[in-house]
Amino acid sequence: MDVKFHPGEHLKSRKEIGRLFGRGGPGKVSNSYPIRAVYAPMEDRRTPYPAQVTFVVSKRKFKRAVDRNLLKRRMREAYRLHKHQLPPRADGRQLAVLFMYTGNEIMESSYIHRKMQKVLKGIKN
Repeated sequence: MDVKFHPGEHLKSRKEIGRLFGRGGPGKVSNSYPIRAVYAPMEDRRTPYPAQVTFVVSKRKFKRAVDRNLLKRRMREAYRLHKHQLPPRADGRQLAVLFMYTGNEIMESSYIHRKMQKVLKGIKN
């Protein structure tokens, strides 16, 4: 099992991120407080990875960049360790996933790991 977070798994396309952020757009949602995942199949992308992901923490809730970076790092680590729960799609298309931290306080890593597992199960179903 490969637990490395490859550069090809990081969602960098502004177009895809904008599509996921769009109001009433094509994105589906999987929620488990404090993590919310918005996801949709990518347009014409086929790579060896089942998903491309990005992580977002609100600047309004966490003023200090240190806190935002800490939470993104914890979410990224939780995803890296549990990404095997996302099987490849039958049509071969890749998922674009945006993980959003919706909590108001900084949670422990173990808590974030548990919630990431629940969110990934929601995406899988």
